[in-house]
Amino acid sequence: MSVIIVFPNGAGWFKANWVFRQLAVDVSKYCGSDSDLNEELEAAQALGALFLDRMERPLGSRIVESLRSVAQDTLDGRIDGWRKTDKREHQIYRECLAELLSLLKQQQGFDGHGFHRTGPKM
Repeated sequence: MSVIIVFPNGAGWFKANWVFRQLAVDVSKYCGSDSDLNEELEAAQALGALFLDRMERPLGSRIVESLRSVAQDTLDGRIDGWRKTDKREHQIYRECLAELLSLLKQQQGFDGHGFHRTGPKM
C-alpha cells in the first residue's frame, strides 16, 4: 500500500505506507495535540491520500507547517524517525523526507481554495 500527498501545484508525493505512517506518528508526537490535524493524517492513512489541494486555509497551513517542521528536524537529527538501527531503511526514510521537504518549500501561498505557488516578486 502507498499514500500520496497531493499538492495544490499539481505535484504529488507518492510513498510507501510505512513512510507516511512514520511521518504521521512523528507529527502527532512532536507537533502537539491538534485534533483536526491528527484526524486528517489518520484519514489520509486509511484513504491512501492527503489532499492538500482541497483543504481550507487554516488546517492546510497547519499541516504543511507541521510536515515541514518534522521533516526538517528529522533530517537535522533532532527526531529519530524510522528505525535508526536499520541504516538502509533509515536512509530510505530520510531520502523520502528530503523529497517531501523540497515539495513543501514550493507551497508558499494559500488562496482559500487550495494552496497556490507564488511567482517571483517584481
